[in-house]
Amino acid sequence: MVDITDIKRLAKEIENKYNLNYYEILQRYMFERVLERISVSRYQDNFILKGGLLLSAMFGIGNRMTKDMDATITGIDVSKNKMLKVLNEILSINLKDGVKFDVVDITDIREDDEYGGNKYHIVGKLQSLKVNLEIDISTGDKVTPRELKYKYPLIFEDRTIIISSYNIETILAEKIETVLRRGVFNSRMKDFYDIYYFLTKLRKEIDINILKEAVNHTFTKRNSFEYLNDYEQIIDSIIGNERLEKLWNIYSNKYKYANGININEILNLLKDIIKKLNLEEFKREYDINV
Repeated sequence: MVDITDIKRLAKEIENKYNLNYYEILQRYMFERVLERISVSRYQDNFILKGGLLLSAMFGIGNRMTKDMDATITGIDVSKNKMLKVLNEILSINLKDGVKFDVVDITDIREDDEYGGNKYHIVGKLQSLKVNLEIDISTGDKVTPRELKYKYPLIFEDRTIIISSYNIETILAEKIETVLRRGVFNSRMKDFYDIYYFLTKLRKEIDINILKEAVNHTFTKRNSFEYLNDYEQIIDSIIGNERLEKLWNIYSNKYKYANGININEILNLLKDIIKKLNLEEFKREYDINV
């Protein structure tokens, strides 16, 4: 049985060390309790982790935080009633960690979200501690070339759990598509930060050929090749946009890990990686007409 006093103490230590939000650290812990239950369930191969919770592990907790969990589902029905049964079965697994979960609501993911699907509102409880969680579940996204078996590091223990996850190239392809498609109307500053981290800290881990395939699959699925074709004009329109600069300043002041990063630097990095795709050759290779 895990003691709540130890959890709060460890969360406080991380808060002080990285200047992070205490409640978000507790959320990360509770999400890990969900992930471990998935990893030992009969649905372990059906849940593919993506989004901020995965990036928090890839980047390190001091370099990325999140308030929710995103997963793509394969091989099973994702209708509300079916997924509720699946989730309840997973969440009821006893890991002898003292944590209990209740699904308290299900809502549709907003229509303008590129993934669609449903949001499951969950309360995680450990003795007197109650933490609100949101899990976004969708289907249909393609991981290029395939999902990984990722060793997910736990924040309060010196061990990992094995989960299915997106790879770097697919995540980056989706981030590129989102930034180009939303253009100056984007309000998700985390997209810019994630691109920056991938292209500076994890650049050597990116396979450009796999990225090409991932970009092709992502833009094909979302029917958005026109934005890739016009990437220079779109990025130039973002550079110097007062609204986005203000939003970025708010984000970079809120999260210490984004301090000192200039959004124009990120946009130039984005231009550079797209140039490396060699668009004319790319369009010939994948028979794209835009």
